[in-house]
Amino acid sequence: MASGDHRREEVGLLMALGLTEAEAELYMSAFMKPEGIPLERILDSHSESVQEAIRGLVDKGAVRIVSNRLQIDDPGQFVSKLIEKKRSECEAIFADYSKKARELHQRLDPLFWEIRMGIRAEEIVVPLESIAEMELQTTRMIAGSKERIYIFAETFGWYDKVREELLRALERRVRTRVLMLASDHGSRRRADELRAFGAEVRLLRESGYPLRGTLVDGSELVFLIWASKKKGEKPIYYKPHYTRNDGLIRIFSDAFEKRWGEAEPF
Repeated sequence: MASGDHRREEVGLLMALGLTEAEAELYMSAFMKPEGIPLERILDSHSESVQEAIRGLVDKGAVRIVSNRLQIDDPGQFVSKLIEKKRSECEAIFADYSKKARELHQRLDPLFWEIRMGIRAEEIVVPLESIAEMELQTTRMIAGSKERIYIFAETFGWYDKVREELLRALERRVRTRVLMLASDHGSRRRADELRAFGAEVRLLRESGYPLRGTLVDGSELVFLIWASKKKGEKPIYYKPHYTRNDGLIRIFSDAFEKRWGEAEPF
């Protein structure tokens, strides 16, 4: 049986782990009673704060009510639950802290360079987090197209992701050019369908060209650059980006037009 000094120490530890003083005192009282404490004795002799303490201990998994008596559960399981709860709280706090830190950096970094170097990076490119986001942004751009669409792909394996909006654009008579870098059964099938709906499709036999992207109406560009792409290895690419910057669009457009002229009918 714990002495009074030990009990005070244990109450202090329980409070350090998140229990209120009333919860810690009630827990240790029940701990010292193997048969538990009759609820009527607790409720008759104490105030509403004890009722709150009972509810708090039950919610924390520290005690259970059996035959109208307050009994403790295995303290090992109880302490494990406290640890897991604190871990979850800390992870949530850290995740929120990290999110705010990233947001602060995203706000301060472009301002830092604008003030010191006259560079407004946010007007050049907007990073996209994944290929899926790149495909979504491409779909949005195609949906809003009015004049022309240039698509630079390898085999256009993501065609089904934009197919519906692309065919609608062709119905609106938006001039569409698709330049592919490789020919296989899938790319030939996609090329046949696109031509049937009025798109121009060509094949550029230039292996290893690192640029991919979609340019819409000469004003919106989504692009991706391969970091490496060796035969037989999983390709590695830089994070895709979206831009409305005239300079970058001109670079992409010039590269596309040059290679379009060098390509052959698909």
